[in-house]
Amino acid sequence: MKFITGSVEHALDAKNRIRIPKKLKDAFEGEKLFFVRYTGGCIAVFPNSALNERLDGLKNIKSDNQQLLKAKRAILGAIEEVEEDNQGRTTLSSEMRAYAGITKDVLTIGMGDYLEIWAPERYRSETEEMSLTDAFTSIPF
Repeated sequence: MKFITGSVEHALDAKNRIRIPKKLKDAFEGEKLFFVRYTGGCIAVFPNSALNERLDGLKNIKSDNQQLLKAKRAILGAIEEVEEDNQGRTTLSSEMRAYAGITKDVLTIGMGDYLEIWAPERYRSETEEMSLTDAFTSIPF
């Protein structure tokens, strides 16, 4: 899998479907994809390999730790397999759309080994305090 960067603005169609932008999707090299209700109020799109890497630690959670078991349920319950039609469109479920506040327009952003899908207004609200200069000084680059 290639390192995924960049962003694309696009929109849901009348049937609440999107196409994951080709320039971003091609980096997944044909892997099975999953939608995840993710942190910050966005929808993440993980390829199977990256998702399995993140979920690996959940295998060790035992039923005697109720707090971790609740977290495991929440995480696994927030994942949906991406199912595309023969034209490459996928429906965003009502749960995903409601969670992310998506009504029509979407912003898809490459995040290295996964994508984030945002309602543009929520993305701006989440990132308004972080300028590009602040970002470059916060993370060693």
